[in-house]
Amino acid sequence: MRPLSAAFVLALLCLSGCGTASSEHDARGSVQRFFAALSRHDGAAACHELSEETASAVEEDEMKPCGQAILSLGLAAAPVTDVQVYLDSAQAKLRGGGAVFLDETPKGWRIDAAGCKPQPGKPYDCELEA
Repeated sequence: MRPLSAAFVLALLCLSGCGTASSEHDARGSVQRFFAALSRHDGAAACHELSEETASAVEEDEMKPCGQAILSLGLAAAPVTDVQVYLDSAQAKLRGGGAVFLDETPKGWRIDAAGCKPQPGKPYDCELEA
């Protein structure tokens, strides 16, 4: 009975590690699709990667449909250098020091904040957030 329990625990540990790697991969993919859409000037595809709250916020702030509003923000694309997942939220660090923040939703990983710049001793300052 004891070897079975140890094997079961080992299997759970392996699965939990795989889940994290999968989540990191999926979150990274959402950020990459977002920046690729912005580069193609495809506002609808970029908005698809946003959380519902963030898409609504950009529409309200810019007083335009999300697909138009997102393109008017001038967000700069940058390569993802690292992704850290914390249960159902994630931070994608970008080359140049910026960051994108995401939440896991029933529709997959969605961006809650982008265009985020670190500020010493303060929270990130984000151009796009809910």
